[in-house]
Amino acid sequence: MELVAWNKSLETGHPIVDGQHKNLFAMINNLHTSIQEGHPNLVLIETMEKLSAYVETHFKTEEELMISHHYEQYAEHKLEHDNLREQSLKLIKLFGMHKVDLTATVSQFLSDWLKHHISGNDIAMIKWLRENAIVDSKG
Repeated sequence: MELVAWNKSLETGHPIVDGQHKNLFAMINNLHTSIQEGHPNLVLIETMEKLSAYVETHFKTEEELMISHHYEQYAEHKLEHDNLREQSLKLIKLFGMHKVDLTATVSQFLSDWLKHHISGNDIAMIKWLRENAIVDSKG
């Protein structure tokens, strides 16, 4: 069962960023399905680690874009990224130590965070870059 679906309202207009966002949605849905189906802890850890690695790749893409174009809100945007990085690493570590269970709440948190982050920070970033004639609709 799909937890979160991509929709046009979440498009930033930047094809690379939007493509990565769509991949993140698919990965969160995969994690959610794995949790719902009661997959073994090893599978869940592997899934979380893949998601965490992809999130890191995505954040690096966005951060390089912001730095290279002197985005005014870079520090605030990066702080949100850093907070999710920290939360994700703690969760993976605690789960690996059997100190926390992965439940549907985790995948719901990730999907809510992603939707909120995209609809706020990411759309604002690409809009700023476009208004300052730095990027066009082709990225």
